Amino acid sequence: MMAILLSTLVLTRPRAAAVGSAVSRGAIAGVLRVRRHTTSLRTAIRMQQGSLVEAPPSRAGASPDLLTGAASAEGLHLLNSLTQTVEAFTPIDPRLVKWYVCGPTVYDSAHVGHARNYVAFDIVRRVLLDYFGFDLLYVMNITDIDDKIIVRTHYNHLESMAAEAVLATPKPGLRDLLEAQHVLAAAAEAAAVPLPVCDVQAAFLELTAAFEAEFFDDMARLNVLPPDAVTRVSDYVPEIIAYIETIRSNGYCYESRGSVYFDTEAFRNAPGKQYGKLDPAKAAAGQRAGAGADDEADDWTEGKSSAQLLAEGEGALSADAAADKRHPADFVLWKASKAGEPSWASPWGLGRPGWHIECSAMASDLLGSHVDLNAGGVDLKFPHHENQIAQAEAHFDCCSWVNYFLHSGHLRIEGLKMSKSLKNFITIDGALSQYSAAQLRFLFLLRRFSEPMEYSENTLAAAIATHKWGAEERTLHATLHSRRQAVHSALLDSIDTPTAFKALEQLLRATNVYMSEVPDVTRGFTLLTLVQRYFGRMFQVFGLPSLFADGGVGAGGAGAAGGGASAEQVALALSTFRDQLRQKAIAAVKAAKGAEGGAPDTALAEELLRLCDALRDDVLPQLGVQLDDRPSGVAQLQMRDPKVLTAEMEL
Repeated sequence: MMAILLSTLVLTRPRAAAVGSAVSRGAIAGVLRVRRHTTSLRTAIRMQQGSLVEAPPSRAGASPDLLTGAASAEGLHLLNSLTQTVEAFTPIDPRLVKWYVCGPTVYDSAHVGHARNYVAFDIVRRVLLDYFGFDLLYVMNITDIDDKIIVRTHYNHLESMAAEAVLATPKPGLRDLLEAQHVLAAAAEAAAVPLPVCDVQAAFLELTAAFEAEFFDDMARLNVLPPDAVTRVSDYVPEIIAYIETIRSNGYCYESRGSVYFDTEAFRNAPGKQYGKLDPAKAAAGQRAGAGADDEADDWTEGKSSAQLLAEGEGALSADAAADKRHPADFVLWKASKAGEPSWASPWGLGRPGWHIECSAMASDLLGSHVDLNAGGVDLKFPHHENQIAQAEAHFDCCSWVNYFLHSGHLRIEGLKMSKSLKNFITIDGALSQYSAAQLRFLFLLRRFSEPMEYSENTLAAAIATHKWGAEERTLHATLHSRRQAVHSALLDSIDTPTAFKALEQLLRATNVYMSEVPDVTRGFTLLTLVQRYFGRMFQVFGLPSLFADGGVGAGGAGAAGGGASAEQVALALSTFRDQLRQKAIAAVKAAKGAEGGAPDTALAEELLRLCDALRDDVLPQLGVQLDDRPSGVAQLQMRDPKVLTAEMEL
């Protein structure tokens, strides 16, 4: 098994880790330079928190203004994983929403499942920031101290030793045999307690810096906004130690053989404290009782029990720690380091932080004792986020540290979660070699961020169809361009409005043809929005903005001012009259065709049908009214609102 793992690593070597690559030197140097400025950045953020009293008022809650994006946030609701319900979003301080998102563990290349997670939260962030007008402080961590990183560092070193030995073999015919021997020897060595076979601190830092640089390069290519602040575990070891000491002084942890463990029983028994808020067993019970809020259940536990998830959360190098715990649910805050593992001095001896404590300490340092939003992939829900909550509440001795938890659903391939452990993942770099960043973003927009989704040729085809122009889209766009030129030429010619309106009518007809011939799921909505935006602009120029205002034709006119019927009521009455007229005309035509010798009113009935079609296709679309005839005989009425369509495009 170890030999297989080592051979797999050769196939999945990161592009950032290759010696001499563009990322491995320049980008790593950039990451290391950023590390040196971490202290000043944290100081600046703390100063910002201290001056919030003098901060300008937030735009959230202001009157809707789609030009600035400051739409009213009143009525905004979010699916809160803590309660499994959709709740009204109320920030602790309306002037600044504090948001912590769990970043990557940088030991390998990020895959499309990670892309879905960070693009999904990028979309939520943009909506809160640019549409609702909230001021945000968006903090992301980088986990650069972890068991997976230690294992990967040793694997890389052993693999390098084996490769050098093979290349140095004097007889090429023996290379395969020697390579197999070295791989087996490396596997046996790695299977034992890790040995100090390399300068682990230096190798550790080089590996994580390379993959961190690659991760942020991937995010930039995906058009994900950079975090307001980035925290790295290796920069926070002193703060993490102090954080643990506070938890210990509050009575919620204990030391055992150089490691420190969180005491879940002491926490459970404390007044107001609760452990298990995100336990999957609790969530399953709530869903059985009808309390679940997800539109589609996501079996994110993959059939694992809470005990199995807790054990996995302790790390691959801590399998022998169970005997040191007072209770099976207790989890490590500080790990005593073995030979060949990176270590830092602490009151309990040489060691390193546990996985869960990292996020609690770093989020608390920049966001304080109360946080609005905490987000991450659904696979972090338990035990990572559960333990993160418990640690912070034990540290601050409070009962509620985070108000809202957002979890992104799994990205699946053939029904299975995309993951490195299952070896069914596609790297972000690999995905971007086949699809554009916009196409991937369109794919992720097709589902709610909290729902699982399938990564397949069919789902990608739907996203590409939404984004990619075919022959029909090219034809409509060419018509839009030519009719715009025709309108412009007409207005240059002594303001020839009849010719200008004829060009607009031709564009309307072309748009109707496109809408009738192209199915809903494959229509280019961005192109249609361009068409509607152009009509809105021209009607504004001609002094007819009410045709494209809320409520449709006549909104804000004399009838509206006088308390008369709304535009939609008028359109509905007209549509109902047309339905009745059309049904009678169809019946008359059928009766005439069935009658012996025909009937004299056949021509009249057919003319009425032609007029009904002309009303639907030529007149009403220019007034912002869309009718779709259905087999039932009752047309579907839709009032088109250009403001809403423009806002949807900007999201």
